[in-house]
Amino acid sequence: MTSRSLRALTYVGLLLGALLLFRQALAHEGHSHGDEPPPPAAAAPRAEAHSDLFELVAVLGTDARLWIYLDRHASNEPIDGATLAMSVDGQEVAVERAGEAVYVASPPAFATPGPRNLLFTITAGEEMDLLPATLEVPAVAAGVAAPHGIAEDAAALLRNPLVWGFAGVSLLLGLLLGRLASPRRLPALVEEEPAPAPAAAKHGPTPLPKRAAALVPALLLVGLLLPTAASAQPMDAPRRQPDGSVFVPKPTQRLLGVRTVMAERAEAPVAVQIVGQVIADPNASGRVQSPQAGRIEPPEGGFPTLGSRVERGQVLAWIIPVLAAQERSGVQASLAELDAQIAIAQARVQRLSGLAGSVSAREISEARAELDGLRQRRAAVESGLNGREAVRASASGVLSVVNAVAGQIVDAREPLFEVVDPARLWIEAVAFDAALVAEIAGASAVTTGGQPLALSFIGRGLALRQQAVPLQFRIEQVPPGLSVGTPVTVTVQTPRRAGGIVLPSEAVVRSPEGSQIVFEMPGAERFVPRPVRVQPLDGRTVLVTAGLDRGARVVTQAAGLIAQVR
Repeated sequence: MTSRSLRALTYVGLLLGALLLFRQALAHEGHSHGDEPPPPAAAAPRAEAHSDLFELVAVLGTDARLWIYLDRHASNEPIDGATLAMSVDGQEVAVERAGEAVYVASPPAFATPGPRNLLFTITAGEEMDLLPATLEVPAVAAGVAAPHGIAEDAAALLRNPLVWGFAGVSLLLGLLLGRLASPRRLPALVEEEPAPAPAAAKHGPTPLPKRAAALVPALLLVGLLLPTAASAQPMDAPRRQPDGSVFVPKPTQRLLGVRTVMAERAEAPVAVQIVGQVIADPNASGRVQSPQAGRIEPPEGGFPTLGSRVERGQVLAWIIPVLAAQERSGVQASLAELDAQIAIAQARVQRLSGLAGSVSAREISEARAELDGLRQRRAAVESGLNGREAVRASASGVLSVVNAVAGQIVDAREPLFEVVDPARLWIEAVAFDAALVAEIAGASAVTTGGQPLALSFIGRGLALRQQAVPLQFRIEQVPPGLSVGTPVTVTVQTPRRAGGIVLPSEAVVRSPEGSQIVFEMPGAERFVPRPVRVQPLDGRTVLVTAGLDRGARVVTQAAGLIAQVR
């Protein structure tokens, strides 16, 4: 056989092995390699039933036991501590509690495939109901009595005669290709003594046909083992269906905390959303500025820290005037002149006091008054040179701004402190369409972190600010930790009313395309996205005006997590 034919045979073997591997990868349990892939379904057989009170999902596990999940139908809230009685085709089966709101049963009727009629009797407190359901037991699940492990899968694989047949064919094909690829001794042509083979030839790389022949059995073996590995992968997981709906099994719903409400139509006031920010109440706050240019000195105990509480009139800092050299020399000259005048006046008072019987009392009192005036003038001039002025708090509250540093030179009217009362805060917002906020029936706000705020309207400004009407609101109950300058979204309610479905704001999420959607729950484990048109009501609720029917079960909690399922 020539090397070309040997290479061709090797490639044919590789192609057969690859085709077998590809065939086994496609033809796994559930459909053949020539079928179209069906939509994803739950891995385990399951049945569901519901009434106005309860919703039940029964899942047949790999251990042939029936796992039962019980919830409230309207709210999807798990029910723990309920009493369940179950019958399978009329035969009573015991049901035990396996965990929080999880129950388990071991019916012997699941040993054979086929449909099973289930009837559940549920008692939760004073509520009682009967739920019928039908469970289709497949042949694969009926033959499973215990969870499969690696040893069981290997034993089942070895019991299959096709495995031994494919293994034998693979072994023969590998031996044949190895035999054909082995080197043969050729007769000498001209040389009497053969030249020694180079060292590289003895230890060179294995020829391609021999390496390919060794890969064929490995490819065939992997192709045979692939279905077993694929069947061991967990399939009961959240996933998005081809029709756009989302499958979320009950255990995952418990972890995510999925909750629902029944959609009911109602009337609500039409609202408008505008942007704003938190400001301090001007009647309970103050700004402390430097009364003159000078150097800052701390009071006894140091400067008050940021966030500390101060009282009105409390000394926050001292300002020592700073004079230029020319100004200082002028003040010192005035002091020297005043000292001379004081000495003259003091001598005159002493002289007149010694002549008390010879001069009138009026002259003595005038001399003393003149001396006192000179002393007061000197004290005033000296205080401007070496004195200091107190910087006091203008209101009682908490320091929100501290710009004072010891030794700092400040100008007159430079802000040093800001005092805010944290229990009295306002919100200032701007509306670019004055007609929308012409009549305000109520208002609320929500921070960027989702914290709602109840507001009362104070007033609107007549002067436009950046082509917008300023509006001011008072926060009724200020939550702890709210800071001045926090951006908020203000929802202004008008007297006009509109009909729709009221939902919590977290029920509305964004789709990958950017549109607003809600998730309807038509089944126990199926969620369908519904595009909707909404209007804001307040910081916690919205009004769905289109896209949702009355009576639908809508997800109100964990909708954002369901939207992330791929």
